[in-house]
Amino acid sequence: MELMRKQTYITPEQDRAMKRLARQYGITEAEVVRRALDRWLSAEEAAGSDDPFAALIGSVDGPTEVDHDDIYR
Repeated sequence: MELMRKQTYITPEQDRAMKRLARQYGITEAEVVRRALDRWLSAEEAAGSDDPFAALIGSVDGPTEVDHDDIYR
């Protein structure tokens, strides 16, 4: 993955939240920013879609495959 360096300013509250998330998930603060940006971009793209469920894609962490038949057992 090619990465590009960016510099930005965040609030102290955002900094504390980012540090907490990085510790909680065992990732870098930069990865927290990348994941948040990916989610926001996905939501923005989905908002322009005619599919009313498109905005939900990627909004939940968890397994990507579900045995739906198992739900009804």
